[in-house]
Amino acid sequence: MAHLSPSAVFSPSIARQQQAAAKDWNYVDSWLNSKFRGKAPPIFERNNDTLKALLALAAYNESADEERELLAKVEVKALDALHAAEEADPDSELHESLEAALPSEGVASLDTLSTLGVVLQQPFPDSERLASGMLDLQVRTFELEQASERVSVLEKYLAEELGRINTLIEELQSDAYQPSSDLAKQTLDYQRRTKALATKLPELKDRAAALSATAGKPKHTIEEVKVEEERYKTLMGSVKELEVQVKTFHGLPHDTDLARLELEQLRAELRDLTQQRDSMFEGLVERESPQKPR
Repeated sequence: MAHLSPSAVFSPSIARQQQAAAKDWNYVDSWLNSKFRGKAPPIFERNNDTLKALLALAAYNESADEERELLAKVEVKALDALHAAEEADPDSELHESLEAALPSEGVASLDTLSTLGVVLQQPFPDSERLASGMLDLQVRTFELEQASERVSVLEKYLAEELGRINTLIEELQSDAYQPSSDLAKQTLDYQRRTKALATKLPELKDRAAALSATAGKPKHTIEEVKVEEERYKTLMGSVKELEVQVKTFHGLPHDTDLARLELEQLRAELRDLTQQRDSMFEGLVERESPQKPR
């Protein structure tokens, strides 16, 4: 009664069901132990569905065992008959007699047995060695299938990576990453504009000096100052634009000394313009500031 649940004590029908299930499990466990030859079977979930499946498998296995036993008995009888025929007629061929005496199923079984002996490299096989060899062959087949699947996955991954690399190479070789065809022309144009602006700097300096000299005179109106301020802002915008363009194409020309010389000239011009701007601004502030009476 130890294997019965508490509800079975008060219900005879439940008790009978549990006793029948326990009996079936004992039968299944005994059958599994006989198949695993003393080794512990794999752990599995013990429920009604599993019990039904194992009972059906055990019944099918016993039926197959019975068929094999009958076939073995038939083979023994056939061999006895062949031995008797060989003793009666020693000159007859054993193989021909065997094929003549066996039915088509027996011939097929004999061919299968010989094929297994060749594949498993067992010239004198028995049932246990054939079964062990077949199990080893199935294990190797499963391992090779798993390795083949892993290789397929790796091959697919490598193919995807190769596709992405090819796509990246095509993108890098596209027109978007190629230098402009008129890059040399643009560089020369920027250099020309820079030199043209450099030639105007003395004139601008003179104008700035003239403005500084006349800043204190009241003849200039506010409107004139605003105009000059706008012109100054425009000039400074041009200077900044040229500075950005020069930085964008730094390293040109290829002559290092010439490039360094031009850079120093531009820096000097920038300093002069900065000083000129500061002077003009100070002059404008002084001119627009109210003068204190003396």
